[in-house]
Amino acid sequence: MSLSSQDPLPSYAAHWRSAAASRALPGAGPVFFRSYTVPLFDGSTLELPLRVLPTGDKAIALLMSNQTSFTVEDALAPLMTQAAASLQPEVIAAVPTMGLDYARLVARGLGMADYVALGHSRKFWYDEDLSEAATSGTSTKGKRVYLDPALVERVRGKRVVLVDDVINTGVSALSAIRLLERAGAQVVGLTVVLSEGHQWRKVLAELGPQWQARVKALGHIPMFEAADGGWKPMADTL
Repeated sequence: MSLSSQDPLPSYAAHWRSAAASRALPGAGPVFFRSYTVPLFDGSTLELPLRVLPTGDKAIALLMSNQTSFTVEDALAPLMTQAAASLQPEVIAAVPTMGLDYARLVARGLGMADYVALGHSRKFWYDEDLSEAATSGTSTKGKRVYLDPALVERVRGKRVVLVDDVINTGVSALSAIRLLERAGAQVVGLTVVLSEGHQWRKVLAELGPQWQARVKALGHIPMFEAADGGWKPMADTL
């Protein structure tokens, strides 16, 4: 089927509202149709569009960090910085690819001179030993995550906090943590805009029971199932 024969998706839009504006919002659901409003830890909210999964019977509240407005990014970055600061990092590292923008902003917000960008693209000088297999929850193909050998000294022996936009399966985070630890980093936590569902808890438990508390999320989103012409949160993902 060609793209022209499909119903076009509406333009992507996410909206942030202050705590004061959020208090004036009407009560939520139980059934949602086009969007879902996420409460954040400071009382503000983030409204996200719902996207139907390929199976057609489930949907997700979609945060596409590289498609949000600067207004949303500017509102979320200080909250991410506050969450990361509670973990007392010496270095901020980014889980690719959606964590790159927030990691840079968090590092600057903490007064750091730089940050560490992990990546999926293998440059010719990279060492395959400084890589891990990784497949994110929204990816359809297998990937590897790489650490540039030139950045090893930036993380070795340092308290590192990873930054990403969303944690769902936990696979990308687990790969990044293992990679940095093999490079000699002390990975002390992960800061994300949103946690999604709870599958990530079991995956990160491979690193030890302490890791659930090391994930600092601004808010939480469930998965959704079809109901009454719309979508309702799945109880086990709330």
